[in-house]
Amino acid sequence: MARRICLGGTFNVIHDGHLALLKKAFEEGDEIYIGLTTDKMASRSRKVPLQDYETRLQNLNNVMGQMAGNKPFFVFSLDDPMGRAANGNFEAIVVSQETVRGAEKINEVRARNSLKPLEIIVIDMVLAENGEPISASKIIRGQINQKGKLKQ
Repeated sequence: MARRICLGGTFNVIHDGHLALLKKAFEEGDEIYIGLTTDKMASRSRKVPLQDYETRLQNLNNVMGQMAGNKPFFVFSLDDPMGRAANGNFEAIVVSQETVRGAEKINEVRARNSLKPLEIIVIDMVLAENGEPISASKIIRGQINQKGKLKQ
């Protein structure tokens, strides 16, 4: 049986932190399911400009196509913080250290619904040259590039 891995994110500007998350998902799974936050959900928590859903979807599909090899991947819209992970047929979820608590909450909901908990696979934060985590916000503000290099 295929090992089904899920993860989620906004993927506003795809950077090395996202690439590490996606790479880990492909290392761990046979089928990869990515929840991409909708514009409505993403705009609630973003303090920087947000690319529209279709642009983010196209960029994510381009990156995934390059990484996937012959493994299938599926992108679906994510309207709430738990999405399909709370009730879907997955074995594991890949998260960063920053989002572990969200995965734990998903497992709490799964337990209430008599579903097997997801294995939580945690990756280290990918750091910029200044030792801080790479983020789309810092990239959009012009502080770093997508690889975490400081801009002059």
